[in-house]
Amino acid sequence: MARSLIRSGLSTEESYEVASTVGKTLLAEGIKEIRRRRLKQIAMKIIKERFGKEAAAKYEKWKIDGETIYVGQKGRREPFSRGIQAQSLLAAGLSPDIAHSVTEKMAADLSERGIKTITRDELRRLTYQRILSDFGKPYARHYLLWRTLKRPDRPLILLFGGATGTGKSSLTVEIAHRLGISRVIGTDTIREIMRGMFSYELMPSIHESSYSVWKLLENPLEEGIDPVLSAFQQQTQRVTVGVNAIVRRAIKENFSMIIEGVHLIPEKIKPEFTENAIIFQILIITLQEEMHRNRFDIRDQETRLRSSQKYLEHFESIRKIQDALICRAKRNGVMIVDNVDFDETVNKIIQFLTRRMGELIELDFSAYELPKEAGNL
Repeated sequence: MARSLIRSGLSTEESYEVASTVGKTLLAEGIKEIRRRRLKQIAMKIIKERFGKEAAAKYEKWKIDGETIYVGQKGRREPFSRGIQAQSLLAAGLSPDIAHSVTEKMAADLSERGIKTITRDELRRLTYQRILSDFGKPYARHYLLWRTLKRPDRPLILLFGGATGTGKSSLTVEIAHRLGISRVIGTDTIREIMRGMFSYELMPSIHESSYSVWKLLENPLEEGIDPVLSAFQQQTQRVTVGVNAIVRRAIKENFSMIIEGVHLIPEKIKPEFTENAIIFQILIITLQEEMHRNRFDIRDQETRLRSSQKYLEHFESIRKIQDALICRAKRNGVMIVDNVDFDETVNKIIQFLTRRMGELIELDFSAYELPKEAGNL
């Protein structure tokens, strides 16, 4: 505390006097644990009584603004970002509230210790130790795993498939935020681009929705083939051409991304992709029919552009496509997640991805678990 008081503008003697008085106050009141906010309030009151309002105001301003802490080394430094730090903790599986709380503690610790510049490795080690002491080894190791993969030699590409109305888009946005992935694209967007390139007469299947494209199917080649699934498969084969092109571009440019959409059929990934990227497939489903129906009503309330009526009219086709996707996923060993509770689904996906990443990458955690004082670097 004395160090932070000195940096806020008080003299050494004044700072130690305030720190000593704060200690005596806590002892007299029998306080063994105290929140930072309450500690600041006590210090502010003592400074105001001893040295006046101006000194107290300076200390408060310093506590709010602090000093700029730079991460990196000379020539390649950037200010410490609470947002980036919190995001890295979200990837470790910590809840948003806890992630932001830990971030604030880290910022306060660095500031009070007078650290003005810190290397990325040292910041990573200190964060690892903070999570280790507060939440245990699994969370700490999850954090380190994802931070190590921020600059991979191969891109991370996540494929989220699932029938219409299972909540893929909302889940994708949250997972992208948690993992710090900035590039997200839907297969409907890919289909829309292809619609601008190919006329209805040339490629009619891409001009209809996945659940209604069967209406275009004329004179099927074989008897007994389900028209809904046959037409959906034809559309998927065409959209897959665009999906593959985007994946190849991601690999070439070495950037991580998420692709989501009904057209991502659970199947074995092409060797050309698995050899050059880390790719995971996840199928999002909604088994409860009533819950599935209700999602369309919620979507109707949230946006006027997407009426629930057309989805409910084709609900049987949507469910039929989901059943087919589930069968394909089981056959090819693709993870299936029943999206009942949003937060629980997000946590399941993060845990699955972290476990799979851990299987692919070996890390030496021992160096991060040894105590070491960080100084001015």
